[in-house]
Amino acid sequence: MPNLAIAALIAAAALAALMFAGVWAFQAYGIYQFPRSSPPAADGVRAVQFRSSDGQMIGARLALPQPGKPVIMSFYGNGAGVDASFERLSALRDRGFGIAMMEYRGSGATGGKSSEMNFARDALAFYDQLDDLMGLPATARVLHGFSLGAGVGSRLAAARPFEAVVFEAAPYRACLYYQDAYKGFPFCQVMWAERYDNVDHIRAISAPKLIVHGALDQALPVARARQLFAEVPGPKEYLEIEGGHHADLTQLGLTEAMDAFISRSVAPSSP
Repeated sequence: MPNLAIAALIAAAALAALMFAGVWAFQAYGIYQFPRSSPPAADGVRAVQFRSSDGQMIGARLALPQPGKPVIMSFYGNGAGVDASFERLSALRDRGFGIAMMEYRGSGATGGKSSEMNFARDALAFYDQLDDLMGLPATARVLHGFSLGAGVGSRLAAARPFEAVVFEAAPYRACLYYQDAYKGFPFCQVMWAERYDNVDHIRAISAPKLIVHGALDQALPVARARQLFAEVPGPKEYLEIEGGHHADLTQLGLTEAMDAFISRSVAPSSP
């Protein structure tokens, strides 16, 4: 009997070690899927670099605002590149908003390793250096986070002031997305990194919040967007776009909704 108990303990320890190794490998190599190519910036868009707190140089794209308009700091989703993501917001730029978007580590022309904590430190450095990068005096700032970018943005907005924040197709917690994708494996119980616990960060944001979600989003079920909205403090607004999926909301009224929300939430600055 003692031998059986020892064997059971050894088997349990081996299984735990195997699971630990698997979760570590998934967190380190199985999440981020960014392109490594970096096309030239579009006309009217400035390609710049800034230094993060650990010395890593980070690429970014900037478009200046029209007088009196705020700057939208936008963080994009997994699998996308900075230039395509910048173009995705071109209708907001056409309405006079400034756009500021950093390139994620480990994507495009930016070196380093992709991780939630690296993105967090880079976002803080981007925020703190943005006025100098844009060559403008302090300008009202609005945060926009799409999908994974909502996780980067929510952590930033919990630590730095914004006049308004917009979360598009935001996960409640990213670990729940992995649980759905991998048929119920308990990622929220075993992951210690790359969790993107957005709901916890959004609870700490005092700025007006707009949560936008597609009613037909299959990647991040709309029920979790409703739960996220219900659990975060006001001031807040919720927009569920009928017929909207995960990445098509800019074609289905997101631009107009953001413009109206920002107009309600942000006092015009002096030109």
